[in-house]
Amino acid sequence: MGTYRLHRGWREPNGLVTDHATSGQTIAAPTAYDAVAAALADGDFLVTEDTNLAWLTDDHGALVWSLRLDDEDLIPGD
Repeated sequence: MGTYRLHRGWREPNGLVTDHATSGQTIAAPTAYDAVAAALADGDFLVTEDTNLAWLTDDHGALVWSLRLDDEDLIPGD
């Protein structure tokens, strides 16, 4: 069983992540896939006006999943 942490933040068009927050909940799951499913179920934490990036780390702090939300600033020609 692995231990994962869910994070969210704001990603600027230049890639800088600001306004970082970490969920107070630790996700215990047998696989990273199961942890991602649990993270996606936490919509109240993930989806806010101040968030356009979410990511999941393992118990060593390594990135195991990320999701960019509302990245229209990065679409060419927009």
